Amino acid sequence: MIRPKRRKQLPLQPVIRCVIFDLDDTLYDCFGQRVRVAHRFAAQAMVEAGLKADAEAVYRVRMRAFRQDPMLRHIDAEVSRHFRAEDPEAVSRAAREAYFNCPVGKLKLFTGSLPLLRFLAKRGVRNFIVSFGEPATQHAKVKALGLDCEPSIEKIYYADRGNVLTKEAAFHRIQKKTRLKSQEILVVGDRPSREIRAGRDLGMHTVRLRHGEFKAQMPAGPEEEPDYVVASIAAIRTLPFAWGDAEFYRGV
Repeated sequence: MIRPKRRKQLPLQPVIRCVIFDLDDTLYDCFGQRVRVAHRFAAQAMVEAGLKADAEAVYRVRMRAFRQDPMLRHIDAEVSRHFRAEDPEAVSRAAREAYFNCPVGKLKLFTGSLPLLRFLAKRGVRNFIVSFGEPATQHAKVKALGLDCEPSIEKIYYADRGNVLTKEAAFHRIQKKTRLKSQEILVVGDRPSREIRAGRDLGMHTVRLRHGEFKAQMPAGPEEEPDYVVASIAAIRTLPFAWGDAEFYRGV
């Protein structure tokens, strides 16, 4: 008697058909390649906006404040207080514009970024990027990293400081475009208050890369707690998810 061949059972892990990646400190080392330079630009802008101090001294105070809390509103307020700014709002506004518009030079992806994107694409996973910042600067970063012509990425969305497009709205667009259930989508990023919270609010799986500019930032509550925390982008491949079309796991 010939017995029918037993098919492999589907894994118990969630099947992920779409991954949404943050850009800064997720796919490349923004902290190491951009943050200090941007703070120098911001320091110079504060001086030019009327802050009575030397740009190098302002930079040192900015970085000291950064180690306490990397949020720009905290840093700008600390600098204004330290140097007794006559118009804190004006110097803060100048600093913010300079920070987000710092010229983009050569950038390099994390070693594991491209291999992961291509690994996922080969398994039918749809990859998207949602960046945040000044759109023109973010476009320049994407081009410098070679991601604008990377075939493993389906589309890149640019969330902006003016909230014309928020990260959560971009996630909504991706879900509508892919017609996938929330539990089939994974969000990968480094900031609990941004992409992790947005992903959780929509019922998506979340992974936090705990490194870079916001490494020390703790989740404000359960709504900002990721499903998994990893130290490198390469580690995502080892998480207990089934990647791509379920047929792949049936051995078809």
